[in-house]
Amino acid sequence: MLDQAQLRKHIEGLNSGREASQTLAMTALKEIPEAEWESVPIDIIRRLVDALRRQLPKGQEGKQKPPRLRQESVTILGNLGPRSEPVLPQFIELLEEGVPESIREAAAAALGKLGKAARPAVDQLIHVLHSNCRISLANRVARALGDIGCADERVKTALVNFWLFPVHSSSNQVQVAIALCKLRIDARGLLKSLAATLVSNRDTSLRKSAAEALAWCSREDIDVVPALTAALYDDDEEVARLAEAGLTQMRLSREKAVYRCAMQLKDSVHAEAALRKSGVLAVPALMEALSAKDPLAREKAARTLGAIGEVAVEAVPALKAVLEDKHLEVRLSAAKGLWNVSKNADAVVPVLSDLLTGKRLPETAEAVNGDDARRTFLQSVIEALCRIGPPAQAAIPALTRKAKDENRLIRESAQRAIRVIAPALVR
Repeated sequence: MLDQAQLRKHIEGLNSGREASQTLAMTALKEIPEAEWESVPIDIIRRLVDALRRQLPKGQEGKQKPPRLRQESVTILGNLGPRSEPVLPQFIELLEEGVPESIREAAAAALGKLGKAARPAVDQLIHVLHSNCRISLANRVARALGDIGCADERVKTALVNFWLFPVHSSSNQVQVAIALCKLRIDARGLLKSLAATLVSNRDTSLRKSAAEALAWCSREDIDVVPALTAALYDDDEEVARLAEAGLTQMRLSREKAVYRCAMQLKDSVHAEAALRKSGVLAVPALMEALSAKDPLAREKAARTLGAIGEVAVEAVPALKAVLEDKHLEVRLSAAKGLWNVSKNADAVVPVLSDLLTGKRLPETAEAVNGDDARRTFLQSVIEALCRIGPPAQAAIPALTRKAKDENRLIRESAQRAIRVIAPALVR
């Protein structure tokens, strides 16, 4: 608990009119965590607010108050949260052009900490956002609008327009994104951009901000839960903690999150990576996804189980069942996955041989009606056999036929596989 006697001395220092005493008081007050102000009696808070408010005016010509003291006063008032509401009119005035940028930024941040009480400041904040303000000030304003919680048409228009503005730094864009997500305002490319930032951006601070933003989104939105789930395994502990907090805010345990990821295998570009990183925890959800209606979801589920490897042994029966799938890509993915999980060549090699010699093409190849699609599929089958190595001896007849294929690349792939699987045949 804060020392009330010491707080009174700091208030006296602020009221003394001596810059040295005011500076010492400001320095001490800035160090106090925001949460600790809640325990301070209201009478002391009122005296402190009055003392700090006296530091805000510019002063008479020739007696200008130092900008640093004004900025620090605003910062401390902001740390008081809603208890500094009496200073709201001054905060709004400090957003005006001509006020030093550092003070304008501090005022915007303070308004955000006031929360709903700062709604009268929304028009002025929007005006600042529409002007040619510096990026750092725009960041503060966007965050403030999100924290105030007003999502009417004027705020929506301002934030969406700013999000779509062609010239943005990554840090600026992600701050606007946090406000949009908090207010549940949709904008073109918003979730896709945030998910990509969280999963793959090298900048730790940007990944943290992206995790914070996605935590405000719906767990039904495509990419949101997969990106947060993948971030649970981020190298940075703080990013991982924020991702966990985001899922908790959505009332999702890790187990429930992986099931959400499995449900989004068809549509989310990050679901597969999230499930792969989740390892054995994701196996039950992936087994269920092997029965999904969409063939792409089944294909990705089998591929992900293969990536998880031998710890996914529980999924062996489910993978074997998919070896007879009517979609060739799913069958191939299941065969490759089963080999990685079980190392059972007797179950896998006949399937791969059949895919190699079958007359039917995968649906994707038929759709584009091109030799490249056929070549790519057959080379994938051959590569799978090549990875199995000598245990794939039963595929030699099928490979021998493909070694005479009309396509040179298929011929060369088959010949190389024969050398790997049965080197004695080529001596």
